[in-house]
Order: sequence, then structure tokens, then C-alpha cells
Amino acid sequence: MAEWSTVDSPKKAPMTSSNDGNCVSDDYIPFSDIGSGTNQERNLLDDTMDKGNGRTPRVWTTTRLYPVWCGRSAKFWFALLLVCLLIIFLLFVTFLGLWVSQNKKLSNTPCLTLECLKTSSSILSSLDRSLSPCDNFYEFACNGWIKSNQIPPGQNQWSLLKLLGRSTDYFIKDLLENQSIPNPSPGLVMAQAFYNACMNESLIQELGFAPLYTWISQLFGGWSLLPSGSRGARTDNGEFLTKDHFNLTEMYLSHFKIYGYNPLFQIEIGQDLKNSSHFVIEIAQGHLCLQRENYLNETSPTYEKPVTAYKSFMRNYSILLGVPLDKLDELNAIYDFEKKLAQNMEDRSERDPEKYFLLTTLKNLSDMCPVFEWKLLLSRLFEPLNYTISDDQAIALTETKYFKARCQVYMDYMNNDTGIRILHNLAVWQFIWTTRHLMPNEVDRLQKEYMEAETGLNNYPERWLTCVAETQEAFGWILGYLFANEKFDQKSNDAAAEMIHEIREAFKENFASVHWMQEEDKIKAIEKVDAMKASVGYPMYLNQTAEEIRLLSYMTNITESTYFENALRARAALILDHLNDLITEDIDRWDLQPHVVNAFYKDNANHIYFPAGILQPPVYDHAHPLSLNFGGIGMVVGHEITHAFDHQGAKRDAKGNYRQWWSNKTREAFKRNSQCMIDQYSNYSILNTSLNGKMTLGENIADNGGIKAAYRAFKKLESKYSDGTMLPALDFTSDQLFFLAFAQIWCIKQLPRATLTTVLYDVHTVDRYRVIGTLMNSEDFARVYNCPAGSYMNPKTKCSVW
Repeated sequence: MAEWSTVDSPKKAPMTSSNDGNCVSDDYIPFSDIGSGTNQERNLLDDTMDKGNGRTPRVWTTTRLYPVWCGRSAKFWFALLLVCLLIIFLLFVTFLGLWVSQNKKLSNTPCLTLECLKTSSSILSSLDRSLSPCDNFYEFACNGWIKSNQIPPGQNQWSLLKLLGRSTDYFIKDLLENQSIPNPSPGLVMAQAFYNACMNESLIQELGFAPLYTWISQLFGGWSLLPSGSRGARTDNGEFLTKDHFNLTEMYLSHFKIYGYNPLFQIEIGQDLKNSSHFVIEIAQGHLCLQRENYLNETSPTYEKPVTAYKSFMRNYSILLGVPLDKLDELNAIYDFEKKLAQNMEDRSERDPEKYFLLTTLKNLSDMCPVFEWKLLLSRLFEPLNYTISDDQAIALTETKYFKARCQVYMDYMNNDTGIRILHNLAVWQFIWTTRHLMPNEVDRLQKEYMEAETGLNNYPERWLTCVAETQEAFGWILGYLFANEKFDQKSNDAAAEMIHEIREAFKENFASVHWMQEEDKIKAIEKVDAMKASVGYPMYLNQTAEEIRLLSYMTNITESTYFENALRARAALILDHLNDLITEDIDRWDLQPHVVNAFYKDNANHIYFPAGILQPPVYDHAHPLSLNFGGIGMVVGHEITHAFDHQGAKRDAKGNYRQWWSNKTREAFKRNSQCMIDQYSNYSILNTSLNGKMTLGENIADNGGIKAAYRAFKKLESKYSDGTMLPALDFTSDQLFFLAFAQIWCIKQLPRATLTTVLYDVHTVDRYRVIGTLMNSEDFARVYNCPAGSYMNPKTKCSVW
């Protein structure tokens, strides 16, 4: 807010006469009587001060202007002059007001603070001014950034969001390495011990494979591929790997306590699809070592290289561990079993809870898939939480059709000793695979070869980055609270809360222009938006100390000398913490930690979350103009709100329950509009690979609806809050800056394989087409950048859902 000061009226000086006979009018005010003047005026007086005696000089020039006004004639002309000056002044003020009103968006009052200068510099340096924004807005907005930035060592891509995440990494690093923090909490002390153990590479190298052998023996009774008598080998000569003695449940039990999954299924805690307040044990799709698509398309040019690299890694790592050459062929049987399971897994683009969700009981689950002793497995897992598992325990199957098929594959292999040996080898191999990052340097070299084929990455990041990531995974909530307390203030919280409110209102207003939706359905949709909960920063309702004590109760024996064991114990603690959700039934529990650079919508709770990590520059900064904040975090807010109405969120009501709450007409119209967007994005290609518009539909609907809601809210607030101040050296209107801010958040530099990985597996569209696809559909963008109809960025055919 500008500060205003008042100036007292000038005093009148009495009529005086000078020695030279000149007269001074009653209306004349000597300079010496003016209480305040301009700096220039004061300097002039200082410069003419009589030297030596400090007396104020006589202003001869001024007094000699007035003699013609002495007497009656002088008063008349002086009054006339005042009237003319007053008229000129009023005309000037009028025209100035009109000019300011008409040119509000292009104020000639630039912001010259350090923050404004840095922001302008960042925007300008990211641009490619040789291109027209109407030809390719992504390249116009980002080519400068892409050309001037390099991908850091150990990364296969780099972006503004990655840069923001890196600043968080540095903050966490300082916390973990600072041994002089006064009165550190027990959680921070334990996190520092975990980090130090990870950083102690010489000890990791000294221990070698010894920790891995020990745990293979403890969890699986040893590995049958290792020579008898060697470390990690079985001591029973395979006697218990037979149909008469083998117990599949016992073998997987310890593995479940650490990782919570196996190739057949994983155990999660979720909510009843049709009653979101009811928490249930979910049996979801399991994990394989590679993505499902790799196994199914192993001979295609796109997938052949990573599959070959994976098989090579299996072979070479097994040799390092001591597997004899004559037993290496058994690794092929492991791969073949994984492939059979992959053939009975759900296609990520076809996932639909409505088709395959089944709420049943533990007894029925046992009848459906008798290959496991389900009650024994679940009772042992929940035993540390003092929770009793009964036969009528509610169980939710998230993909029934595929689950039954995979159970049958397991049952077929359990029918003979050879199959049982393969099942056991797979369990051991999966453990070896998931702990490969905890191993000495010899494994790192093999891992680099595999990673280059899979992701394009040919080196590792600095060790501290790896250890920060590992420590954050184990102690994320403890470190996240410290981050939020330091980096997130009440001003940011209040500003974000107001922005969420305004964008929510804008989203509701937009329903009036959604002509394909029935009026009664619009009323219900508005009710869902009104019922949507929003959380900002971090879960303030939790007692930080109590939460830390609870988390640490699951964590045991974390020391600076046992990195491998630390990692496994931390994983086991996270599994227990997750299982505890069945008991606490906290529907509003945060799924992301406070320092994470992301946001999310929880569809089964109708709840949006914006952690403190994403409420940082360049996505949000309270010093930024509205245009940048609404194009940045504002679009993110709109995106998350729109998820409540994407192809999955639209199937849930205001309470997050899965039910049909739209009329059939609205539902069919929604499918038609969604198909337009599926076709649009499927027509984009990169690296000779077409995008999957069906797999990315939910995110594309959210991007398109989010930018529209954020822009509408921005225009509403601009007249209320904008003071006309502009960033220096930018020849963009505030409307243009809004869309530029949105585009530059997604500036990214990727290795080709990293881009391909996004296209093949990610439900988000590659960043280039997140920008292009969204803005091609925006009438507002085309208008503010004056893009001709039919130009690349303003096609005649546009897709719109919301």
C-alpha cells in the first residue's frame, strides 16, 4: 500500500520593502518560509549559502520577477494566472486519469525490487523471441531455457520443477549434516544417523555382499542357485523346495513385512468404493521387476533394449554373488514366470474400478485363491498393531479378473517341484533386485549399464543426493515438518487459501457455460465443489511431537554402521505405518509429505492438498504479480479441482463414494467430449512414438479445466488487487504473462529415453504437449496472443470438457 503524507498550507509573508525600493506582494512567499521543497530546491539554497557566515542568501532572481504586480494591477493579473493554472491542472488530472484507466495493464511504473528484476530476467532468458507464440508456444516460452540449461550428472531430465525440488534437497541436506542444531528431536537424530550410514561408502564397500547374504538366509532360508556351503546358500540341499514341504505363505511373510508386495499382489489399506468412510484391506496388483509392457513387447525396437539389459544385469549380478555358470539358465525360468504374470495384469490405460472392484470377506478370498493362507498372512502382518483378523474381515479386490488369473498361474507352478523351485528363485531374485542400490561399487557399475538402456541415465548423482532421497523416504514426515516450519509462513497460507477459494468459485461459475450438461446435474456438481475440502502447507491438525513419537515406535536399531539393515528396517516401519490406517480410519490423511513438490486430489475423500514444497518460487511467490501466481500455482489448483470431474473423479459423489450421480444424457455427453480429447492427444507424437490419449485422459482433462478456471479467477481478482505495477523490461500484458507462467513451469530438458519412458508409462502427457495441447484448446490464449484462426496454436477444432 502506498504511503501518503499531508502538506500544511503555506504561511503568508507580510509586505516588506527592500533597500532598493522593490516591493514584495502580500501573496509572495519567500523560499526561506517554505517548510519543505524538492531536493533540487534545497540543494540550490545550500550551494548559494554565504561563505563563512552561514547566512541564507537573498533570492534576487525571484524578487525581481514581482515588481510589475505591485498594486491593484498586480493582484488582478496574479488572480487570473491562478485561475488559468487551476484549469490547466484540472485538465491534466482528467486526462491522466483517462490514460491510466485505458492503459492499466501497461503501466509505466515498473517494479524495480530485486525479486522483480530476477523474475523478469528468468522469464526473458527462457524465451525464444525468434519464434512466434502462435506457431509453437512451448518452444517460444522454453527454448531459451532448454538451450541454456544442462542436465546435471545422475539425472536424465531437468526442469524448473526439478530445480525447485533440488533446492528442497539442499535444505534437507543442511538439516541432516548440521550437528550443532540446539535440542534436536529424537526423530532428527535418528534421521541423521540414517543419512550418515548411507554416506559411509567405505564401510559399505568393506561389508560387501555380507548383509545381503545374511538377509537372504533369514528371509528365504538361502538361495538354491548359490553353491552349497557358501554364504547365502540353502543348508537343506533343496529338501524343503518340494511339493510336500514348501510353504508359499511362510516364504513371502517376511518379505511382505518389509515391502508389502510380491509378484502376485500387494496389500494396501484403502476405502470401500461405495462407502468411503469404511476402511478395508485391499488386495491390489503386484510388482514385477520391469514394467508390464516390457514383457509383452520384448522383441519390439522400443522395448528390446531394456529387456536385454535387464537379462544381462540378472546374469552378471548373479555371477558377482557366486552363482555358478551351469546354473545361470535357471534365471531364464525366472524371467519366463514374470512374463506369464505380466500377461495377466491390467493395462494401465484400461483401469476401471467399476469393472473389477469386488468387496468380499477373508473367507471368500481364501476360497477364490487357496494358494495362500490368507488369514495366517494377514494376522502376522497386523500382529504388531494388536489388530485381530477374523474370517469376516472386509477385503477389497481392485482387479478381480486379473487377480484370479494370476492365482491360477501360481497354483499351476505349485503342482510340481520344478515350479516350486522357480517360485522360490523369483522371490529371492526380487529381493536382490529391490536392494541393488544398497550394494557396493561393483553393483553400481552393472546398474549404470541397465539404467542407460532403461532411462538413458549413464551415471549416478552425487552421493549426498542419493542419501538425502533415501533418508526422506524413511523420515519424510519428520523432515517435512521442519521444512514447513522454516519455509512456509502464514502469509503464504492465507494467500493460497484465498486463491483456492477464488478458483473454486470460478470453476463453479463455468458450469453455466457447459451446455452439454443437464441442469440438475450442474446443481449436484456445484454441491460437490462446495463440499470439496482443501489443505495447504502441512497437516496443522496433527501434533508434531505425538506424530514423531508414533512414527519412531515402528523404527528400531537405526545406527550409523548398518546401512543395509537401516534401509530394510525403515521400509518395515513404513509398512506398519500404512497398515495402521485400517485402525485410525483417517479419511483426510495426507498422502504426500509437506516438502514434496507436488499437489494431489484424493478422490475417495473429495479433498485437494497443496504441500508447502510446491508453494515456492517459481510456482508461487507472494512477491510475484497476480498473473504469474495464477498462471503457476493457480493452474495447479484448478488442475486438482478439475480432477473431481475427470473420467474417474466424475464417478464419485461429493463424499467420495463411487456411484452414478449424473443423468444418462450428461454421462453420454461427457464421453463424447472426452473422446475428442483422447483423439487430440493421441494424434501428437514424439520420437516417432504416438502419445496415448486414453491413458493420459484424466490428466489432460485436469490441465484443460484447470487453466480455464485459473484464468477466470485471475481476471476477477486483477481489478481488485492489481496496482498496475509491471515487471521491468517485459513487453507482455498481464494476460499474456499468465499463459507464459503456465508454459514455463513445464520447461524441461530430457534425454531421449527419458522422454520415451514418459510417453510409454506416465499418465501425464509429456510436458511439451501438456502446454501445446492445453493452449490449443484455449479461446482465451488465442485472444490475448492474437493468434490467427487456423494457426498452429489456434486450430479451428478445439476440445473442451469443462
